[in-house]
Amino acid sequence: MSEQPEKTFIQNIMVKVPIWAVAALGIWFGAGKAGFPIWWQIEFVVFSFYALCFFILLDLPALKPEKGQGTATLRLFVTYGFASILFIGITKNLPQFNPEVELEKLNRPPVNLASLAGPEVIAAGREVFEENKCFNCHKVFWEGNSDRGPNLGTKQIGLYPEDYIKEQILEPRVKQSPGFDDPKSKKAMPTYYGEDLDDDQMAALVAYLKTLRDPEHVPVEGKFGAQWTWWDDQTIVSEGQKVFEGLEPNTEGLNCAVCHGKEGIPLMSGALDFRDANKMDTEKMADRLDGVPLKEWPDALWYKRVTRGVDGTPMAPWGMVFGHLYLWKAEAYAKTFHNPLPPEGRATKYPVPPIPTKEDVERWTKDGLFLDPLL
Repeated sequence: MSEQPEKTFIQNIMVKVPIWAVAALGIWFGAGKAGFPIWWQIEFVVFSFYALCFFILLDLPALKPEKGQGTATLRLFVTYGFASILFIGITKNLPQFNPEVELEKLNRPPVNLASLAGPEVIAAGREVFEENKCFNCHKVFWEGNSDRGPNLGTKQIGLYPEDYIKEQILEPRVKQSPGFDDPKSKKAMPTYYGEDLDDDQMAALVAYLKTLRDPEHVPVEGKFGAQWTWWDDQTIVSEGQKVFEGLEPNTEGLNCAVCHGKEGIPLMSGALDFRDANKMDTEKMADRLDGVPLKEWPDALWYKRVTRGVDGTPMAPWGMVFGHLYLWKAEAYAKTFHNPLPPEGRATKYPVPPIPTKEDVERWTKDGLFLDPLL
């Protein structure tokens, strides 16, 4: 049997690079699926590239036999030196531990709210969030390294009362976030923050978390890959019914059924009939959305009409009076009049909206969509 001719350097690369590319994609998505932070994903792929270079080196065309011990030793050191340079060159560009940065964190003076203004308190709270490695498990909209815990931006933790947020930090086992009630997730959130954070740090952290809300998309629950919106959440719909019918203690004085009807049959002239899936937006508002029926309204329009009201009608700007957490729930229930939610859930759920960008958040703030401080 004749021997196979050795591959040239070019042939060697052409065979191995496609294999590496497929393997690298598998490593990237596999590590991401396993919940590794993005820097770990990058590191895994980089080291797979190092392996590619090493195997290309091993399969180089055979060298001529050494003429002496000196040549053999030289080749050995050249091979070792090449591998070392490759390894050092790659790893030095990966994130490095910097003791000076860590010492600066340790020596930083404690948060003192008495000396800070509102925006400074929020900024200090974000620092507390970063320093306690919260980004390792929680994303905030597009920021963060993992989805081991809820995305606090798309969940809109800022809609919740301060006492609830503090309880989630100090006693995370009391009420588990929907979709994270498996045994592993229940143990993931540390319980030592009550000892690690003083009162000012906790207040600043809560102030930062209260900014995490979204006036253009309904809140999202669950783990990445198996998420759902409040439009499909039976618990939220049930709670929203209480708000809609004036039975929620936290929204005393709000009763949507007075005008829209407990059964969805409008009792007030001009009140929106939530049963009519093809009903169009009001003509009384300059920002109306023409040609889009109720069944296709974007989340932002639901939010705007409930929180800002309709001029010249009893539909008041309820967002100036009541917490938006409860208004979103009432909207989730109102939507079921033309799209009922079966007890077992819909066969096809509403699509989860895209994660807002930094530009989106800046625009919301600029346009004053939050109606502070009533959230």
